[in-house]
Amino acid sequence: MSRRPRDALSKRSAVSRKKARSLLPAAAVKRKSLSKIIRHIKPAPSVVVGEQQIDALLEERAAVRLGEIMPRVQFQTNPDGRKVIPIQEVFLIAQALKDEKEMSYKQGLLQGHQRGLEEGRDEARAVLGQFDRAIKDAIDHRSTLLEQARSKILELVLQISRKVTFDAIEADREITIEIINRVIDQLVDRSKLKIKVHPDHLPIMEQNIDRFLIGSTTIKEITFEADPRVRFGGCFIETPSGDIDARLESGFEVVGEAIHGEEDRP
Repeated sequence: MSRRPRDALSKRSAVSRKKARSLLPAAAVKRKSLSKIIRHIKPAPSVVVGEQQIDALLEERAAVRLGEIMPRVQFQTNPDGRKVIPIQEVFLIAQALKDEKEMSYKQGLLQGHQRGLEEGRDEARAVLGQFDRAIKDAIDHRSTLLEQARSKILELVLQISRKVTFDAIEADREITIEIINRVIDQLVDRSKLKIKVHPDHLPIMEQNIDRFLIGSTTIKEITFEADPRVRFGGCFIETPSGDIDARLESGFEVVGEAIHGEEDRP
């Protein structure tokens, strides 16, 4: 009867040891997986102080940014590690915002002014280009018309010049004296001169004969004669070397021939 209790006890001990051996690997596996998870956990960039959580990385970035945009504004670090801006700094913040607003406004004005100048220049260039083309077209067209009317225009100029010249000489007969004096100064042989003028100018020439002799030692003899072929302001001069046609109408004829000769050239 004493054996049965011992056998029962032995059987229970064997079962307990068997269960213990079966539980041991599972516990080891669990400990191994937990250690692996712990090794791969990344440290959080925040710190918990009491009931408040501080993001150290974010606050550091905020401090750097504050120094960039508002360098005059100061912050403090509390004993718990939090960075705070004192209330009195609000005036500096307000001034910084005001300065930024004014700077943005001025930059906007400057950019707008610059943009307006560039647009104005572009528009002006376009208008000037159109204006240049219009002028060129007008010049080309007018050049053709002027070339066609050139002969008539030059003839008209000669007629006007002739009329103005003769009218001026008729109104002031002293001009004839000056003209004859200039012709005499160009003569090579002026020892003996016979000057033919318009009949209406003969009296004034004879009255001023001394004006032709003053200052000239080469003129030995000078006489005036009326000739209806000579218009106001001109003269015929007979010299020992030959005759000189100093009539104004002859001069205009020479000018006209020279002008028409230029037109005929290719």
